[in-house]
Parts: sequence; structure tokens; C-alpha cells
Amino acid sequence: MKSRKIIFLSFIIGLTACQSAEHSAHQQDSTEYITSGKQKNIDSAFLVVPGKSIGEISLGENMTEVGKKLGRPDAGDAAMGKAWGIWYSKDSTDGQKNELAVYSSYRDTSMVVKEVKQIRITSAQFKTRNGITTGGPEAGTKSKFPAMELVSSYLNQNKDTVTVYDSRQDGIGFEFLKGKSISITVHPVNQSVNGTYLTLHPEWKLIE
Repeated sequence: MKSRKIIFLSFIIGLTACQSAEHSAHQQDSTEYITSGKQKNIDSAFLVVPGKSIGEISLGENMTEVGKKLGRPDAGDAAMGKAWGIWYSKDSTDGQKNELAVYSSYRDTSMVVKEVKQIRITSAQFKTRNGITTGGPEAGTKSKFPAMELVSSYLNQNKDTVTVYDSRQDGIGFEFLKGKSISITVHPVNQSVNGTYLTLHPEWKLIE
């Protein structure tokens, strides 16, 4: 089996990952999108596929394989078999480090394999097929994902209100601050994005 080296999230984590030439389902989606005539310049390593993947990380993927691609996380939290692993960008032009966060838990009751349950990114280089990325306005995002609904609101460490929207049927959620998207989260279709943010951001206060 042939393998190739790809630059995966180079501007975020500065790592080189080894990828099998055998295509996974989300890579097939990437190829179809790239050859469809829309957004031809998109790199599959930065493609957001709702309900499936972000870049080279897929829902349901064994966390052992994620570790091989990304190395040890820079931060995280774990309890009761569930965990967030967070990787930060190695450099930044505006003082803000981009994040790649992976939420995982045990695959089944055997409690042997931990798998990816959610993937969250803050970098604007990642895009959906229809061009949605972070930094965009709430109205523009909703025009592409009309099923998204407000699921919760938080006060962050700066006392700013962060709203969390979820397009549950599509498998994608968004955070907005001052009317602009600050993150994208991919999760399984017909499952809620909500319920993990106080673990990822324990400093945030849920607004009742």
C-alpha cells in the first residue's frame, strides 16, 4: 500500500501527517467537491463536511490514529471516559491562536477504543462546500444552513455573550460573538452540538 506525506493543518499545528492512499468516505466527498466546479482551489485538508469530518479528522475515528496525525494535545480535559483534546496554532499574526479541538469518548461498552465524537475549529482557512467559514456573519451562515437554531448562550471570560447555534439535521454547529462566527463544530447528524461547552470552556457561564 502506497502512502504519502501531506501537510495537515500546517499553519495550526506545524506537523506533517502520514496518510494512506486508500480514500476514506470524507476524502471521496472532498474529491467530488473539488471536481464539481465550485471552490476548485479548496484543499481537502481544510474541507468541512457536516456530519462527517473536518480536514483529515473524521467522526468515529480511533483517537489513536488522531494522535498519530496531531501528536500530543496542547491542552484538554478528561473525566468519566470523555475528553477534549486541544491543539493550538504555533504562531499567530494577531495575538490569537487558532484551535483544533476533538471531543472523544468510548466507542462502546467494552471501553477499549475511544473515538472522535465532535471536531471544532476556529481557523478561517477551513470551509464547507458552500463556502462557510469562521469570521462570517450570522445571517450569511443561516442562509446556507437554514435549519440552524439557537441552542444556548454563554458569557465568556471577557463577559461577552457567545451564542451557540446548531443545524442538528446537518451535523454542524456554530459559535457567534458580536454577530460573527468564531468556531465551527462538526458532530453526528441528528445529534445535538450542545452539552460539551462547559467542559471545553469551564470559564464560560451559561446564561439561563
